[in-house]
Amino acid sequence: MNLIDGIAQAIATMEGFFKPNSLASRNNNPGNLRSWGSAPVVAGYAAFQSVEQGWAALKAQIQRNIDRGLTLREFFAGKPGVYPGYAPAADKNNPEAYARFVAGKLGVDVDTPLSRLFTNQGAPPPKAPGQAARSAWPDFLPSGPEPSTLDTALVAILAVALLWLLLE
Repeated sequence: MNLIDGIAQAIATMEGFFKPNSLASRNNNPGNLRSWGSAPVVAGYAAFQSVEQGWAALKAQIQRNIDRGLTLREFFAGKPGVYPGYAPAADKNNPEAYARFVAGKLGVDVDTPLSRLFTNQGAPPPKAPGQAARSAWPDFLPSGPEPSTLDTALVAILAVALLWLLLE
């Protein structure tokens, strides 16, 4: 799963889309977007003709916020002069809790610019010269290099040594 899909799934969960008969599910609007293009507004939120249209709109909004260079905190709370926020406190939301929920689902920090997490629609950012490869990407990121047999053996040896020390 790529970054956009991961954020979309987390938002849909937070918005109650997966709960039967929720407003988000009745409106085919997994992100509970307030408005979107010419989609009619029902009970204060855009109502899409199909769930596919709702997912596409949510993912497009997420991509816009990635392109703005927002962090998850700014994504939900807003950034003055850039974006008013997906779930701002002015609308009686808790943007900090929302950002932490999504960050927890993704395994990322709320203050990392989302554009820095990915380039080219889901590929991990290129590593800087001299920078070690990242070995523990969250599951929505493409896999990094496989550990070598030596790496695995060293971890096993260290685990046995630690257990031996603890049991002494």
